[in-house]
Amino acid sequence: MDTYVVDTHALAWFVSEDKRLSPRATHILSQAEAGEVQVLIPTLVLAELTHIAQKKRVTVTIEKLLEKIDRGDGFTIVSFDFLIFQKMLQLPETWDIHDRIIAATTTYYQAILITRDDVLRDSSKLKTVWD
Repeated sequence: MDTYVVDTHALAWFVSEDKRLSPRATHILSQAEAGEVQVLIPTLVLAELTHIAQKKRVTVTIEKLLEKIDRGDGFTIVSFDFLIFQKMLQLPETWDIHDRIIAATTTYYQAILITRDDVLRDSSKLKTVWD
């Protein structure tokens, strides 16, 4: 079974059914709902999503997010722990701290990152999908 990590905006757009989510990302996240693939959700992504939802920067409620995660058989929450922290230290210091943690999670789990972020997509250190 393929394993993916989802970044904050991709998850927010999936939950809110936003058209900015690419067809490929939509397909993968829908597969996770059906339990056909594994999508890991870093705790940092949940924290970021909570923050931007409370600031009304996205049209997602935390309740809708949690309901979507609970219903999907292929979603798993993963913590930011010491092993991921160590991976984060190996990534470029010029990257945003949030990007470094999400990328470190992806690296640690040897997963594919679902992201629209050009910095992460252009990195030779990560496998990513979007289009």
